[in-house]
Order: sequence, then structure tokens, then C-alpha cells
Amino acid sequence: MIHRLTNLEFLYLGNNSFTGNLPDSISNASKLTTLDLTYNIFSGLVPKSLGNSGLLEVLLLAGNNFISEPSPPESSFINSLTNCTKLRMLTLTHIPKNGTLPVAVENLSASLQVMEADGCGIRGTIPNGIGNLSGLVSFSLYGNDLSGSIPNTIKGLQKLQGINVGNNKLQGSIPNDFCQLPELSGLYMAYNQLSGSVPACLGNITSLRQLNLSSNKLTSTLPASLGNLKDLLMFKADLNSFHGNLPYDIGNLKVVTELDLSYNNFSGDIPGSIGDLQNLVTLSLEHNDLMGTIPETFRSLVSLETLDLSQNNLSGLIPKSLDKLMYLTYFNVSYNKLHGEIPSGGPFRNFTSQSFLPNEALCGATQFGVRPCKTNYVVVVLLTFVLLWIRRQKSKRLPVEIDLQPVAEHRRISYQEILEATNRFEESNLLGNGSFGSVYKGVLSDGMVVAIKVFKLQRERALKSFHVECDVIRNVRHRNLTKIITSCSNPDFKALVLEYMQNGSLEKWLYSHNYVLDILQRLDIMTNLSCVEYGLEGSVSTSCDVYSYGIMLMETFTRKKPTDEMFAGQMTLKWWVKESLPSSVIQVLDRNLLRQGSENSLAEVDCVSSILKLALDCTAESPEQIINVKDVLATLKKIRVSLAAVAIKELQH
Repeated sequence: MIHRLTNLEFLYLGNNSFTGNLPDSISNASKLTTLDLTYNIFSGLVPKSLGNSGLLEVLLLAGNNFISEPSPPESSFINSLTNCTKLRMLTLTHIPKNGTLPVAVENLSASLQVMEADGCGIRGTIPNGIGNLSGLVSFSLYGNDLSGSIPNTIKGLQKLQGINVGNNKLQGSIPNDFCQLPELSGLYMAYNQLSGSVPACLGNITSLRQLNLSSNKLTSTLPASLGNLKDLLMFKADLNSFHGNLPYDIGNLKVVTELDLSYNNFSGDIPGSIGDLQNLVTLSLEHNDLMGTIPETFRSLVSLETLDLSQNNLSGLIPKSLDKLMYLTYFNVSYNKLHGEIPSGGPFRNFTSQSFLPNEALCGATQFGVRPCKTNYVVVVLLTFVLLWIRRQKSKRLPVEIDLQPVAEHRRISYQEILEATNRFEESNLLGNGSFGSVYKGVLSDGMVVAIKVFKLQRERALKSFHVECDVIRNVRHRNLTKIITSCSNPDFKALVLEYMQNGSLEKWLYSHNYVLDILQRLDIMTNLSCVEYGLEGSVSTSCDVYSYGIMLMETFTRKKPTDEMFAGQMTLKWWVKESLPSSVIQVLDRNLLRQGSENSLAEVDCVSSILKLALDCTAESPEQIINVKDVLATLKKIRVSLAAVAIKELQH
């Protein structure tokens, strides 16, 4: 029947259970621009007649049972695609090819932006002519049997943002040619046989957000220039043969969330500068030759969830201040030379002996499997006496009626100062617009950089919003809540002067091409948000609050604003998401969430599906049907556990 659809432009058949061969007559749909057959059970050969589809822009064939093509490679259907001069996207992931990548790939359209051929059993080398594909933005050959070196022609891919050649058998060194790719944000070369040193010039690629060099044969020291990557979110160089000291400049990676340098030969002290990495969630330094003490500066790692320092030569005490790391869930200092008392407060209440074996000089609670600490009875009695004496003296000096509560002191600021700080609300200083106000970046007279929210008093409820925000931000402290500095209020003008958030807003991270948030990061942001401005752990929110939270969940995981031009009439963000569940969620989720080369992408899609289902429960038609706020948080935490399990499974493989 398809040969009769001569005016067909878009054909989406993905994520079904279609079987059989693709007919050659598919090329009769001469106006076809998009063909999506992903994750079905199609078999047989891919018709070469697809090459006759001169208007074809998107060809998605991933996840089917197409058979390998006969030799020679020149006869493959990829060779026929060289006629498709408008082709922008080509996915062949998990199609068993079991041959070499045809040289013809270098003659594909210069318009090609995305090419994925993961898990296809491709042998041989990466064709030298790959640099001809000058339009490539994303290129992935993860999980094949490629060997040889990475061709230096890679420098021709000047628009490339992400490349994944992980889990192959590539050899040779990391070419300096990567340093000539000005827009590169993701470089994944894990699980190969690369050797030599890390090029120092990688530190010049300031666009880098993720760098994965795990499980290779890399040697030498890490170049200090990597400290220039101030926007790097993930750096993994575990399972190599690096040696020497950890560079002190590693503390410049201010926004990094994952740092894994385990299973190497690093020596010397752990740099105290790591304590500056306040966004760090995972720090793995196990199985090295690190010496010295655990830096006291680690108390500043307020976001830390995983800390592994096992299998080193560390000595000294475990800093008691680590018990202030409220998010720490995994801690391991086994097989070191530590001594003294193990902290017993905060997250340490949940740790067991597995975290501390076999540091024979440690002491502490019985749950840690170590000997009890000796207590100097005389010192305890003396300190108790001194504290009681001090308390008694204070009670004698202070009248009962004195209010001991500290008074917050906010600096005063005038309307004129706000005008000067924002250069009279110059448009270049505008950070964003909201329903009740606009936010500007400003510089006060003392040089302090601030964010100034100016309320639109002509809007209904804007005045109430001003007072509510003053109360909330003044009385609630949370690591994800902006600090208020002062306010400016007169009958005709009201503004809040807030701490300037250097990392920007969630909107900036979602919609800018220079920033990347993965599924876990987005889920953590929304979980933290639910606990503070929506009150899901405190007082009961209104159904309106929960409804708006549900819409924000949809926006965060689809990367579509409710006001997007695609939504008109009945077609709303909520309707679009609802229609996608449960079988077509991949059509609506933000494609940036699908990690290239991940073997668990389907599991991640299932997790996003659960999140969007929760979002719909938050936006039910009547207030009586809207989900209970406590159930919202419980569901988010369950999904978080599932995602963490997916990540652990991937690490184990």
C-alpha cells in the first residue's frame, strides 16, 4: 500500500512490534522527508531504493533485526544514501552489521548532523574521510569492534558537539586534533586501548561539559590545564595508569558533579582545593597511592553523596566535620592507615564496618566494627564543671526580659542606587521575565554583583507576591534557595535585591545549547524544589501549587515551554504529554536525556515515563483528583532510586 502514498512526507512507526521486510516500493513515496522505524522487529535487508528518496532528511532505523549486508561494502545501502543530499539524521544503533564501516560514509550529505551506529558489531577502522562530514553535531560509534587509531581528519568536524567512540578496541594516542573542535561539549572514549598522555590542549576546549577517558592504557600525569574547564560537569579517568600528584588546579572545576580518578597510580596528598567543588556529588579516588590526611576542606562538599577513598595510604583522623554532609549516602575509607575516632553523627549513623576495614587504629561505635575509644574521665568531669560554671555566670549577668534572638541586619538601598546598579534597567542586564516581575543583573557601588527582582505593581496580585517572597526568603534557609540581601519599597516601586546565582536559572540550563542537565540532575532539582517553594515536606500546598508543579515537571523533562508556538487550541503541553503515554514517551522527552552509548537507555525512558505520569497526576482535571503532595515526593524518591540502580548497573558493565 505504501507505494500509493506518493504525497507522504512523514512516517512514524517507532516503538511498535512490526515485523517483516521493508518493501523496495517505499521509495515511491517520493516526498518522504522523515522515516522513523526505531525499535520494531523489521528484518531482511534495508532497501537500497531508499537512496532514491531525494528529499529524505531523517532516517531512524535503530533497534531492528535487519540482517548484515553482503560484501563488498560498496554494495551496502549506506552507499546508496550518498544520493540523499538533504539527510540530517541517521541512526543505525543495534542493527547487526558485523562488517566494516563503508568508505562511502564519507560521501554522505554535508548536511548530516547526527549519525549513530552503536552496538552494530562494526569492525575495522574509522574511515579517514570522516572529516568530510563537516555538518556533524553528534557522532556515536559506541560498543563496536573498531580498532586502529582515531584519524586526525577528525579536526574537520568543526560543528561537532558530542562524539562517543567508547567500548571499542581503538589504539594509539588521543589526537591533539580534538583541541581544534571549538564547540565540543561531550568527549567519550572509555573502554578502549588508548595509550600515551592526555593532551594538555584539551584544557583549551572551554565548551567541554563531559570528558570520559575511563578504562584505557593512558599514562603520565594529568595536565594542570584541565583546571581551565570551569564548566565541566563530569570527568572520569578511572582504570588507567596515571601517576604523579593530583593537580591542585582541579579545584577550579567549580560545577563538576562527578569526579572519578580511581584505579590509577596517583600519589602525594589529596589537594585541599577539592573542597571548593561544592556541586560535587560523586568523588572516587580509591585504589591509588595517595598519602597524607583527608583534607578538612571536604566539609565544604555540601552536595556530596558518594565518597570513596579506599585502598590508599592515607593516615591521620577522619575529619569530624564530615558528619555535616547531609546528603552523603556512601562512604568508604577501607584499607588505609587512619586512626582516631570515627564520627558518629549525621550520615555516619547509617554506615557499617564495611566502610572502615581494616584501619586497625580507628575507634568508635560498635556498628563500625572497631574498638571503643578510650575516654579520659578526669577531662570529661573538668569540662562538664567548666561548662556549668559558664552557664551559671551568664544567667546571673543577663536580665530575664532581654530578647536573645539575633536581629537580621540588611543594608539599605535606594531606588536611585538600583537605577545606577542596573544602568537604568538596561536591556543587556535583563536576566528574565516572570508573571509578577523582571529580574536584572546589577552591580552595587561596593562592587557586589546582585540579582534585582523588580515587581510589576500594575499586575494583579504582584504586591501580594512581593510580601510573600520577602517572608519566605527571609525565614527559610535551604541550599537551593536564593539568599535575600535587602529590599527597596516605596508606594510606586518595589524590588528585592538577591544573591546573584552564577550558574544561572533552570531555564538557562534547559534551553541553552551550552549547558547540559542529565536525568538525575533534573530529578534532583525538581525534588529539591518540591521540598522548598511547593512545601511538599512541610505545610500542605494548594491544588493550584501542585498543578503548577506538574506543568514544571513536564517542561523540565520535555524541554518544551507551555507557551511554545507548537501548542495551540486543544494541543497543549499537557495534552501532548498525555497522548504520548505509555508507548510513545520517547517522542516527547528531551533527546538530550538519552545518553549516547548507554545500554540502559530503555530503562531511563521508563523512568522518564514514570515522571511524566506523575506530572499528569499533579494536573488532574478536578482538585479532588490531584495527587496528594506527600505522595508526589514519595514517588519522586522511588524514581530516584530506580535511576540510581540503572547508573550502578551501567558502571558494573
